[in-house]
Amino acid sequence: MAQTDKKLADAGCALAEEIRDGRWSHAADLARKPAPACTELIDELRRRCPGFTISEYQRSLADGLFASR
Repeated sequence: MAQTDKKLADAGCALAEEIRDGRWSHAADLARKPAPACTELIDELRRRCPGFTISEYQRSLADGLFASR
């Protein structure tokens, strides 16, 4: 795994833990959509780890949520 891929995977896992801890309950889309489809969460991943595609951010978040269950 490339260093940048690991950084994105780590960011996805960290954000997934925050979601599970309730720190993203204010995200409006989260109540209506799965987390990887929530634009506010994708924007947060983009801020934390720039330079990836939307689908890469979505996959990172989905993988992080799966790993944290």
